[in-house]
Amino acid sequence: MKEYYFLLSSITSAMKGEKILQKSGIKAFVFRDTKINPYGCGYIIRALGEKEKMTELLRKGGVRINEIKER
Repeated sequence: MKEYYFLLSSITSAMKGEKILQKSGIKAFVFRDTKINPYGCGYIIRALGEKEKMTELLRKGGVRINEIKER
């Protein structure tokens, strides 16, 4: 299982996205690192799973993703 960083522009989006992923049984948590995420406040969702599935869940839930990095 791969780890992905979803780079977002606000803590509100990050918290919303974290809940969406966790409700779907995906291990996810929010942290802040402005070196990894130069967008907005620097919040990131770190999640383990399938990139396409997680991206679709977040977008359907109204979470705007600035960038996705694979770790």
